[in-house]
Amino acid sequence: MRATSRKPGKVKIQPPMTPMIDVIFQLLIFFMLMPTQTSEGYLTTNLPRNEGPNPKPQIIDRDRIKIELVEEGAENQSVTIVLNDTLVLGSSFDGLEAALKGYRAQGLPPDYPVLIAPGMAVRHKWVVRAFDAAVLSRFTNIQFAVPG
Repeated sequence: MRATSRKPGKVKIQPPMTPMIDVIFQLLIFFMLMPTQTSEGYLTTNLPRNEGPNPKPQIIDRDRIKIELVEEGAENQSVTIVLNDTLVLGSSFDGLEAALKGYRAQGLPPDYPVLIAPGMAVRHKWVVRAFDAAVLSRFTNIQFAVPG
């Protein structure tokens, strides 16, 4: 800002006018061009008619190794291990690890999915032991099912 003096003792302050004029011209151009913009419209699309806005997720039935942990005994002090819905290992996590290493020896890749499905009352330590067995067998894609 520049200060000018007309009378002795009084100072008149004048703001710079050039930036204000630039802003006014920018606003003028903006509001002149704004009505020429197209208003909101609809896009033509070809969407399937049998699905709504929130379709149910599709479950891909992919082969995987499934480890089920079933609680048993008083106060769930032990667990039964079921591998792929058929092989019952009892409560031997060493047997689980050996079975998983057998799958790896058959040529399953490390990223082959392993699903650990505990029962509702299975203690956390059994789930961790099943996870440890899968990790020690060099599997990297380990998933957990919701207890139920």
